[in-house]
Amino acid sequence: MLPYLVLVTAAAITVGYVLDELPATPSGAAPAASPSPTPFMHSDGLSDSHDGYLIQPVTMPAKRGRAIPVAFRVLGPDGLPLRTYETIQTRQLHLYLVRDDASGYQHLHPELTDDTWTTKVDVTDGGAYRFYAEFVPRGKDALGHPTVLGLPFLITGDTKLAPLPAPAPTATADGFTLTRLDGVTHLRAGRGELLRVQVSSPTGPPVLEPHLGAMAHLSAFEVRTLGLTHAHAAADAPDATLTFHVEFANRGEQRLYLEFKVAGQIHRTAFTVFVT
Repeated sequence: MLPYLVLVTAAAITVGYVLDELPATPSGAAPAASPSPTPFMHSDGLSDSHDGYLIQPVTMPAKRGRAIPVAFRVLGPDGLPLRTYETIQTRQLHLYLVRDDASGYQHLHPELTDDTWTTKVDVTDGGAYRFYAEFVPRGKDALGHPTVLGLPFLITGDTKLAPLPAPAPTATADGFTLTRLDGVTHLRAGRGELLRVQVSSPTGPPVLEPHLGAMAHLSAFEVRTLGLTHAHAAADAPDATLTFHVEFANRGEQRLYLEFKVAGQIHRTAFTVFVT
């Protein structure tokens, strides 16, 4: 009995000490607020699901080659295949491809048959790749942020990895020179920035034409994670100068793929940008 009384007495002393040390809550005071919820993050293609939507592979590349069939479905929050989409940038779904060294970029437009999207893709080297499906479900605000879901796949065998080019003020594309008007200035993370790029040719500024509903498209991949940020150039492009409003969440290197159209032909080039 004595050991039991000792234990009970010790417990009572401990509880009393804790109650004395805890700060008292003033009478009538509101309880402490819960931590703020995590801010909503836009999808970046690093997951196969977001906001209740899931991308489901049907046919994925398994070996290198050209015109390899690709097929997939998008499932809605009800678990059923999504069949209706809003039109964004003149298409219902945009599909991007990049390898884990941020090379091999492709921009594709699959066709929807019944509930399955299909296209063909060129994969000429080994490595780890990722598809990014960008879309807006029917009924959602087409002017808001689209949903971006990702599908990884692996091509085995020898792989010739591409080193990441250093940031440079200019890049070329089919005889055109594209110049960052801010040189190699670092962009800043967590805030909106303007990225201005001027297109020139030996005969002077070209006449830029709309491409998929915009003056130009910019697909930016964070080199460390391969998270995708997609931006469109402003409608006004004086002297063939493209203006993009961009915002990057994290510091580090970004590989930017820029697409523009001149005389009915689509041209593409790439920049490396450092974000601080």
